[in-house]
Amino acid sequence: MIPMAITELLQAGNYQIEVEYRQVKTLRMTIYPPKAAAQGERIHVSAPLHTPRQFIQNFVASKTAWIEKHRARFRGNPGYAAAPEDRGIFYVWGLPHRLELAERQGRPRIGAAEGRLLMSVRPGDSLAARQKLLDKWYRRQLKEEASRLVPLWAARIGVSVQRIYYRKMKSHWGSCNYTKQTIRLNTELAKRSPRCLEYVILHELIHILEPSHNRNFYRLMDKYLPEWKLIRTQMNRGEI
Repeated sequence: MIPMAITELLQAGNYQIEVEYRQVKTLRMTIYPPKAAAQGERIHVSAPLHTPRQFIQNFVASKTAWIEKHRARFRGNPGYAAAPEDRGIFYVWGLPHRLELAERQGRPRIGAAEGRLLMSVRPGDSLAARQKLLDKWYRRQLKEEASRLVPLWAARIGVSVQRIYYRKMKSHWGSCNYTKQTIRLNTELAKRSPRCLEYVILHELIHILEPSHNRNFYRLMDKYLPEWKLIRTQMNRGEI
């Protein structure tokens, strides 16, 4: 179980950042795309407990070029805005799909084919209803793929998984309850490359063997997925 963290909003130059104080050794910054076209990006910093605010502000200031590079990329790609009304590009397993929205009577549904995300909704359905439909669809995609991959990896490393939970999460790709032998996966993984899902699944399954992020944990990660560090880096950069 991942421990709860202390969070606060902090102004660093021209940026408002969300700081999460956790039991980590180094500062790490992630920039998340806007949830809708009218919103801005979210800059998140994970910091060791009791890190001075000025130290964090200086760290963010040193990353200005990196932040602006990612902000420009997000703003140049409307697919990162989650609201269906944006009529942008949505990602399914790392591949771009252009949203085609149709209003008609009948049961709302979504399908993906040939680079298109086909969404059929009832006339007058609210934006919230459309977003809920999209979230449920992504959840089904993830459940279908994870139901195939988890047993394969569990058998390979020799663990038993009692249950898999699927949930849209803001700050974690997955979690593990090693005592109950259950794992939780972020439904946003259905938007990323399949390599990301495989990495997250393995990460959480290894926690059943080794609850801590210690040398043995990383030894097992290296053994079963030698390229995991590259995948993690690409995920954090939004490249895959």
